[in-house]
Amino acid sequence: MNKSQFRKRVFTIITVTGAIAAFIAFLVETGFMGSPFILFLLSLFLLMPYRKQSKALRRIILVLVIFFVMWMISFMPETFAAFVISFIIAYLLDPLVSKLTIGKRPRWLITSVAILLLTGIVSLVAIFVFPLIFNQINDVLAKVGSLVTTATDYLEKNKVQQFLASVGIEDKHLQQMIKNEFMPELRNFLQSLFNTLLALITGISGIAKQILNAILIPVISFYFLKDFDKIKNQLKIILGRKDKKMLNDLRRINDIFRVYIGWQVFAASMIAIITSVVFTIAGVSNGILLGILCGFLNPIPYIGLITSWVLSSLIILVIAPNDMWYQIIVIITTVNVIHFLNAYFIEPNVLGSRIGVHPLLLIASLFVFGALFGFLGLLIAVPCTATLMLFYEDWKRKLEEEAVQT
Repeated sequence: MNKSQFRKRVFTIITVTGAIAAFIAFLVETGFMGSPFILFLLSLFLLMPYRKQSKALRRIILVLVIFFVMWMISFMPETFAAFVISFIIAYLLDPLVSKLTIGKRPRWLITSVAILLLTGIVSLVAIFVFPLIFNQINDVLAKVGSLVTTATDYLEKNKVQQFLASVGIEDKHLQQMIKNEFMPELRNFLQSLFNTLLALITGISGIAKQILNAILIPVISFYFLKDFDKIKNQLKIILGRKDKKMLNDLRRINDIFRVYIGWQVFAASMIAIITSVVFTIAGVSNGILLGILCGFLNPIPYIGLITSWVLSSLIILVIAPNDMWYQIIVIITTVNVIHFLNAYFIEPNVLGSRIGVHPLLLIASLFVFGALFGFLGLLIAVPCTATLMLFYEDWKRKLEEEAVQT
């Protein structure tokens, strides 16, 4: 290398380094450096030129894109909600539409009938059931607010000492300790408990309103479902040429997710209907709201069952304290019987061994996915853990084969 070439290379390095430094300074000064969108584009820009050199790098890019899409959905939930719900509807209805698309039956016609039937069912529920749910939600919220106000007034108006004296506790020191130490903690606990209950109920109400107002969902679902087979074929063509193992893995993952999600949606709907009917017949206060709550929480293993007990009992304690024991017994008995039948008789025959996960591993996955992704993480913990166990079994089988060969 002569001096001219050396100087040219040094000049190029200095220029590129200065440009990179100036670009980083620009990102820092403008605040773009902390933007996930900019970081994603920068990572993609730096990695894409080398994607053909390493399979591991291609997988990193794929994971990067997946997490970016998940971030976009969580960052702008209202924008993507209609598309996500529409895709899930198309994903779950695709096997049925594919089976009915036989001979000369056009797929768009079968898709139209399926979407119209689904829209009709949702519309009937919205017309006849949603008003009842909203009325019961308003009733619960009003009683929760009244109870919080009454409890706060009681604790702040020095009535604690009168109550303690009436039950035989006349020791002034003990009364002061209970008033100054125990009662503030009790007040904070009640306030946080009612705030949690309020947030959950209003969250359910918000979801219902979003579904009710999402008039674009049937239209988007139609286009997704009509062309779903084309999407699958394109994916098969692309991966079939480049990575047949990934295509096979996606097929197995698809089997797990489609069966599990489809069954959980069906089971949650059936449990909501059955528990609502039983609660209403048994005279449980706000039975429709409590039944929907039990169905909504059913897909979460273990935690969903216990949460249904606790939240339903708390709601009954607030809205019907005079008859609470009878209603709580009816709720717990009904939920336990339905859960037992679903978990030990129906679900094993539907899901089979495809979702077989050890209970300890399942509980651990609930905590991990719940901490990472919130309520959504609790819903996807089981199929994601089953998928990880699928790859673990493949890896273990590969080690056993290598051990036999050696």
